[in-house]
Parts: sequence; C-alpha cells; structure tokens
Amino acid sequence: MYVDGGALKKSFFKQGDIIFKEGDAGDAAYIVETGSIGIFKTIDGADLQLATIRVGELFGEMAIIDGSKRMAHAVALEESVIVNVPSAGIAAMLAKQPPMIKTLIQILVDSLRNVHDVYMKRPRSLGDSVTAICASADALRKFLNRHPDADLSGEARRRIDEVDAHATVLHDLVGGWNDPRANVIDDATAPPAGKAGKPAGDG
Repeated sequence: MYVDGGALKKSFFKQGDIIFKEGDAGDAAYIVETGSIGIFKTIDGADLQLATIRVGELFGEMAIIDGSKRMAHAVALEESVIVNVPSAGIAAMLAKQPPMIKTLIQILVDSLRNVHDVYMKRPRSLGDSVTAICASADALRKFLNRHPDADLSGEARRRIDEVDAHATVLHDLVGGWNDPRANVIDDATAPPAGKAGKPAGDG
C-alpha cells in the first residue's frame, strides 16, 4: 500500500514493546490494525497513561504535522499490528490542501498541545499542592466578586479567608521539607498580593 511520499509499512509489536519514546523525532504517524496502544507520560518516575489507542485509530500524528518532538511514549498494551504512515506521505497530502485548511489544522494541533500542557501541570511537589489550594480559593473569591448575590451572608468569603490563612501556615510548614519533585505550576496561578504567597519549592 502506498501514499504520496512513501509506502505504508506494517510492524508487529509484542505486549510491552515501545513504538516511540518521549523526545523522539516525529518521523511517522501510526494506525492500529490489531491490538491496542497506550500513550504514557512519565511523571516523577511513574508512567501516567494518557490514552488508549484502539483498532482503526490514528496516533503520533501531531509530531509530524508541526515538526515537534514526541510529547509522550507509546507502548503496545497487547500483541498489536501497527501501520506506519511516513511523514513524507502526510506532508505530501497536506501540501495539496488549500492554505486555509493547513492553517486550521495547525491551529487545532497547537490547541491540543496547549490542553496537554495545562493538563500535565497538575500539582506534583508539596509547593505545587499549597499553590493549587491558594489558586482554587482565589478562583472562588473572583466568582463571588462577579456574583455577589451568591453569598449574601458573606459566609463563603469568610471561609475563603480561612483557607488563605491555613495555606499560609502550610506554606511555612512545607517550605523546609525536602521534596525532590520540582514545582510545575506557573506563577500565574499564585494568589494575589496580600493573600497566601506562592510556596518556595525545590524546583
């Protein structure tokens, strides 16, 4: 079987075999013919499964559309046959599309990567965990500022202030603990000035 730019090859993978690793160059996309493939991200030394790719589904395509490196690794969850679609073939197909279509595809790929980046920035370190508490409290505070009728008694705001006070204590407690995990939550998620500060982390 052929597409523009090269032949489609089939490969057999045993359970546990790695199709590609995070950081590899994106030189092909893949279609599952039989079996299933797991997409994993390594977080703090442990593999977090992001998706399961089943028969007829495509994976690994974003890296060859935007030329970036693999953002995760793919592993056969069982004996599987995978169809290899070379990057030259996809590039040739994209070259035939109107500029607007190519632009829309790139926008979609960029959006998916942004979603992935946001999703992966869940709390990892102790500092991240305290920062996430502060950020959640601040999000509630902003909601109440926009919708004052939701808290006519003021009880919710008082509770949020208590959360801030407790977070400040937590910040002081965990600041001296040895946590080898690096902080990953951006400063933009920290509470505003005057509230509990962003914890200092080991990262």
